[in-house]
Amino acid sequence: MVLGSNHAAQLHAEASLANCTAGHWGIDGLKPYMRYTLAGGYQSNSENVSGSDYCVTSIDGYRPIGPIESEAFEIVEGFMGSPGHRDNILDKSHKRVSIGLAWDKYNIVAVQHFEGDYIEYDLVPTIRDGVLGIAGRSKKGVRFTDSTDLGIQVYYDPPPYALTRGQVSRTYCYDGGMPVAGLREPLSLGWFYDEHQIFDTYHPCPNPYHVDSSAPGPQSDEEAHEFWQRAYYESEKQPELTLTVPWVTASEWVASGDTFAVTADLNDVLNEHGDGVYTVVLWGIIGAEDLPISEYSVFHGVTPPSTYSINP
Repeated sequence: MVLGSNHAAQLHAEASLANCTAGHWGIDGLKPYMRYTLAGGYQSNSENVSGSDYCVTSIDGYRPIGPIESEAFEIVEGFMGSPGHRDNILDKSHKRVSIGLAWDKYNIVAVQHFEGDYIEYDLVPTIRDGVLGIAGRSKKGVRFTDSTDLGIQVYYDPPPYALTRGQVSRTYCYDGGMPVAGLREPLSLGWFYDEHQIFDTYHPCPNPYHVDSSAPGPQSDEEAHEFWQRAYYESEKQPELTLTVPWVTASEWVASGDTFAVTADLNDVLNEHGDGVYTVVLWGIIGAEDLPISEYSVFHGVTPPSTYSINP
């Protein structure tokens, strides 16, 4: 794994420190993969975060933090002692990591944003007049021996809006959005599909938008940990849902060697769900596993914050 250059990690660390939050959800309502896209990313990706949803001061009885090098070392040790964070660090499909660090005299926030390196786009996932277009090339050993080696799914998040510290401090995890479409290649003339829906599982995380915006933020580091612990238990109780997701048959489907190009009409999906963030996930064969190779969020009918834009 090598050092990446996507600056969403640094901007999220700075915003988290400024707002005394330290979760995956931003105070602007964005999830990690949305920030990553806005900062120019388009690979598969995931995030680790370390910090607290409360900014301590000398009044709280805390000493100033030590040298940044030693603080960073302790943070990585903490990540390696946590199974989920450790899995992210050791995941062989992760090829780059962008690191964000922000600190003051008493507090430090660290963000690790991991990404793959399996795809280059000629056309990033783009929706024009309801039609999705994608084109590009795979790399790092990902090849499409058969056209079915390429998988494409579309996920939906409602339009994001600003959250309060009280809402963000009551979250633990984030999901990838609700699955709303699976894309498939068109058949030869005279052939047709007899299945028009697929059953997909969806494990939602507790949603900060479901928390009353007047809920107060934690008033101490101990209370911040208590809120985090409650959110963790709540996430563990969330039932896995089985959803009926429509197949969308593409009008163009090229997946051969390292080349792909897909065009598909998503108007029915857009009409059903409306404005929001539609995240397009591409799947390919890495080694012997079918894994995500790209994740790209399209803000449909939504103006995203310019905070993460590579050309603000």
